[in-house]
Amino acid sequence: MKIKAKLAIAIPLAAVLIAVFTVFYLRSPVLIVTDESFLELYSGERAEREAMLTSLALFRQVKTVSVANDAGYDIVPVAILEMSPNPYCVIFPLRFARSARLFNEQNPGIPAIILEGRYQESETPTETAIGSDISSFFIYKTDINNDFYNAGLASSAIDQGKNGNVVVFIEKNLPQARENFLRGLNDYGNLLETRFFTNFSQYSEIQNLSCIVLAGSGADIIEKNRGVPVILFTWINPLLLPLETALIIDDSPWAQAHQAVKMAYSGEKSGLIKSKFHFINRKQFGAEVIALIKKSR
Repeated sequence: MKIKAKLAIAIPLAAVLIAVFTVFYLRSPVLIVTDESFLELYSGERAEREAMLTSLALFRQVKTVSVANDAGYDIVPVAILEMSPNPYCVIFPLRFARSARLFNEQNPGIPAIILEGRYQESETPTETAIGSDISSFFIYKTDINNDFYNAGLASSAIDQGKNGNVVVFIEKNLPQARENFLRGLNDYGNLLETRFFTNFSQYSEIQNLSCIVLAGSGADIIEKNRGVPVILFTWINPLLLPLETALIIDDSPWAQAHQAVKMAYSGEKSGLIKSKFHFINRKQFGAEVIALIKKSR
């Protein structure tokens, strides 16, 4: 009787699970376009892992369409349809804007999402790349102000009250990002001396460094300050980064796919998407600041 009772429970449960997995695999997938060199630096295994996590969150498969580095823009739409003849939507990094335009013209019923990366609100890189008529696309920028605010929180947490110095390498065209970084730094309670640079040639030796933030050129500073924790704005595979790396702020397509698909599904034609924060050494931050950063996302 016990066996029959167990079977009475197991058989319906198995049927439900089979039905769920069948629906999951039959639903049209989300496709992310990339090229071989990007995927190599990001790590194919890492891309698969991130895609699986997003697949579970969206309850539909997320697949990567990788094309050769020298592939013509007209090859990309062919590669997309070879992967899936009817995808739910296709995510294009900005460098594939011409391919996105061609794909959109050939397949107007399939949403085309363009991720612009870290640009100022006043800039219009997509219009420059594909023309002024962008009404049929879903276009999202990286929320750099949020990212830098959280980088400030993280820098202050790393200092742990030692009142050290922080250096930030940042692009010239991000004045608001500087303000948000300082706001995050101060909101956590540590009044740290912060110096901003746009390249390493401007840098002169600073004593008592507690944190280095790299959001632009200036990687040579790591060689000069071994052992100082580093916050990196990058999508590169963590295994390829310096041992000093404490936090990665990742705005790769895989990191932003979940938010992008949800925004497109809700009809938002444009907007800001936050990066994904990968804490390489969680002990340097503590549970409090990690929770603050996750909450702000």
